[in-house]
Amino acid sequence: MHKISLIAAGVIATAGTAATATVTLTYGFTDLSGAYAMNDPSNPNLGGSFSAMAGVTSAGDVTRLATPGGTATFLDDFVNRNAFADVAINISVFNRVGMLAQGSGTFTITDADGDQLIGDIDGTWIGGSLGVYFNGDLSNVRFVNVSTVNNTFDGVDGGSFGMDLPGQEPFIGAYVQLFLRTGNMGFFGRDFSGISVQAAGEIIPAPGSLALAGVAGLLAIRRRRA
Repeated sequence: MHKISLIAAGVIATAGTAATATVTLTYGFTDLSGAYAMNDPSNPNLGGSFSAMAGVTSAGDVTRLATPGGTATFLDDFVNRNAFADVAINISVFNRVGMLAQGSGTFTITDADGDQLIGDIDGTWIGGSLGVYFNGDLSNVRFVNVSTVNNTFDGVDGGSFGMDLPGQEPFIGAYVQLFLRTGNMGFFGRDFSGISVQAAGEIIPAPGSLALAGVAGLLAIRRRRA
C-alpha cells in the first residue's frame, strides 16, 4: 500500500485565535500527472492554468479520522482500472512576482462508484531550489453522493467510510501541493506536461470562530511503501 507522510511546520491560526479543531479527514496522492498552460507564451508574468490528474502511476488514499474511521485505498493505475475513480486538481497562476504567485481553483476526488469529495482552493505558489510548492486553504469542501448506491466513499482497492463527517458542510481545511521542477522549466516560465505531482490535504469542521492562516515553513511529502 502506498502511504504519504506530510510534514508541515508553522501551521497557525489567525492572530488572536486560540481555537483548534480536530482533523476529521485526510487525503494524499502520489505521482499525479501535472501540466501547465501559459495565458501568453510570450509573457510568463501573465500567469496561466495548472492541472494535476490521476495517471498510470498515481496512487493514494482518503482516510476518515473521525469515529468510526476508515480508509478508501487507491493503488497504482486505479484510474484505468475503474470506470469512475479519478483525481482532478485545477489551480490558476496569477499575480506572479518573482518566485511568488497567487492561485485559486478546485479539487475533485472521485471514488469507485462515482461519489465525489470536492472543494475550492486558494493559496500561494512558491518557487524553491527543489521545486515549486503550493501552500493554501480549502473551503466549501463537501461530499457529493453521485451514485446514490450507498452513503460511503469507496476505494478501488478496498476500504470505505461513511460520508457523514461530524460538523456541518461545507468544511474547511489546509491543502498542500508539491511538484518537482525539471530541466529549465523555472517558475512557470513555460508550458509543461507530465510532471510528477504529490498532493495532500486535511479537512476540519468549519466553526465560525475558526479560520486558517495557511501553511508556512518546510513542507515535505514523502512516498513510502508499507
